[in-house]
Amino acid sequence: MSESHGIPFVVKGGGHSPSGKSSIENGIVIDLSLMKGVHVNPDVKHVVAGGGALARDVIKAAAEYGLACVTGSTSHVGIGGLSLHGGYGYLTGEFGLAVDNIVAAEVVTAKGQILWASKDENPDLFWCIRGAGNKFGVVTKFVIQAHPVASTVWGGAITYAGNQVEQVIDALNAWFTKGDVKAAAALALGKGPEGKAGLTVLPFYNGSEEDAEANFDPLLQIPPATRSTSSMPYWKINTLSDEPTLYAAVPIRFASANIKPQLSVDHIRGALERLDKLYADEPAASGTGCLILMVQPNGIMKHKRTDMAFCWRDDHFDVGVAAAFTESNLEEKMVAWAQDFAQYLSSRGDSYRLYSNHSDFDGPSAREFGINYMELNKLKEKWDPDNRFAKL
Repeated sequence: MSESHGIPFVVKGGGHSPSGKSSIENGIVIDLSLMKGVHVNPDVKHVVAGGGALARDVIKAAAEYGLACVTGSTSHVGIGGLSLHGGYGYLTGEFGLAVDNIVAAEVVTAKGQILWASKDENPDLFWCIRGAGNKFGVVTKFVIQAHPVASTVWGGAITYAGNQVEQVIDALNAWFTKGDVKAAAALALGKGPEGKAGLTVLPFYNGSEEDAEANFDPLLQIPPATRSTSSMPYWKINTLSDEPTLYAAVPIRFASANIKPQLSVDHIRGALERLDKLYADEPAASGTGCLILMVQPNGIMKHKRTDMAFCWRDDHFDVGVAAAFTESNLEEKMVAWAQDFAQYLSSRGDSYRLYSNHSDFDGPSAREFGINYMELNKLKEKWDPDNRFAKL
């Protein structure tokens, strides 16, 4: 219908795009939400998931066999958008990005063909979708590599006041230097209960509570404002940051940043100061903050930059900026603020690169795909010459 009538369309997986990339005016939404069946083959540790499956569907199915897949830090994100465009998560240090764990995919192409893409079938299409999936087809089925995990993992949330920034950053740097791939931590900067910008650490350890607390000892020595940590199944730890109504309750816009280890006390203090100024100037933007995901680079750097369309293979921490505001007339100002804040954060990283799941596919594509941009343009001519899917 789209082709014959010249009607534009978008594909909706989990609907996790805050700027509306999962919807369209005067067009067609191809909604995959009913295609969410999940099957596990424990013999080869493969999970077969429909294109509309959410992370929670995949995680819970795999958990029945003592397995887990690399997912993000929330359970309600679509497995498709997350995986096709990168997918940083707590297991990334050990097992790479979500995109690295795609074994094969069923793809509906611009010509309406239903093809399998893998290293053996249509390998150039397989190369493209692993990083630029929404620009080359509709993925209706995934085969995902799963991995054994401990019966319980350890994690939770620990909050600190903004004036503890030096202690917290020094402790996180000391922890990260240990180089344990089983450990990860998300550092959230946002408004604390006292009304000032503070820090929340979401630690993760794929192992026992005893090993976890020994690993995170530098951080746990600091008296927190609050602490809630325990052992739990892997599927549960992916629900701790869930805010399912976040995208419907208030406007929110993303921006992409990255920081090269180690963290700088002055740099993070500067980020807190910028947030405090925003909260004072615009009370309606008090939900704004960012999340810095600290994972060991081992899993990420198993691949070369040209192994697939996703090219960012280094030790930088991914940073997602979320500008949330309750007054819709602030949108233009908050989008500009988020971009400026992302540039500040990336001043200690790579200011050129963009992670498309956090840039929300706003590009420019050359900054999202780096060294692979030109090759993607060549393959776009083969697989989608009329730009039926998202443009590069």
